[in-house]
Amino acid sequence: MPYDGTTTYKPGARFGPDEVRKASWVLETYSPHLRRDLADVKISDLNNIIIEGDQREILNRIYRATLEIMRDGKKVVMIGGDHSTTYPLVKSSKEVYKDIVLIHFDAHCDLREEYLGNKYSHASVIRRCYEITKDIYQFGIRSGDKDEWEFAWKNTNIFSRLPKEEDIKEIKSLDKYIYITIDIDVLDPAYAPGTGTPEPCGYSTKELISTLYLFRDLRDKIVGFDVVEVSPPCDVNSITSIAAAKIIRELILTIGK
Repeated sequence: MPYDGTTTYKPGARFGPDEVRKASWVLETYSPHLRRDLADVKISDLNNIIIEGDQREILNRIYRATLEIMRDGKKVVMIGGDHSTTYPLVKSSKEVYKDIVLIHFDAHCDLREEYLGNKYSHASVIRRCYEITKDIYQFGIRSGDKDEWEFAWKNTNIFSRLPKEEDIKEIKSLDKYIYITIDIDVLDPAYAPGTGTPEPCGYSTKELISTLYLFRDLRDKIVGFDVVEVSPPCDVNSITSIAAAKIIRELILTIGK
């Protein structure tokens, strides 16, 4: 989803999908940790969605496209784009699976009611998702204004840390379908400089991927995931795009069949 029309600091996430695809060719297809190979998983790359028209038209186009995929029983993997592109996927997940849990990895709360007059800004995406599902778990969060934090403390499950086994058990006990969204800025800028809104005091790529392995027990409930906010113009030696590609590989091998 090469769209970054709501980026608020440094634009460039529109180039993320193509650069992450390119970076994926640097990686082997085999995961020694999972002992699985991408060659053994059924994958189809449907190319980039057409980014024409205003934001509402683009979000609706994403919604319709992903709704069709999910209705066909397939899991969706989306590469952003700014974080606003997550909203239509959560919407289509809700439409198909009725009751879902949203797992959110990010440096920022993304819970503003609106930002610069736009209710569908990347800074408001989780607030809009809250209108779809009240079951939201936010991990790695370390930035947000006072209103966002107060809303989160009251309405979501928000943590500055990464998930632990007890979190996975709690999510599993809900017995609901799951959508995962990963903003690459959950990583520390030392590991992911290629993002439009970097935030210090984040996590390493290894720490994040090790955490994602905990979701293996939930693989049958996970209906899709995304990695967003990779901004190649801000990157150094493509390390952020390579990190995103490896995150995607490991998650596909974690949840794929």
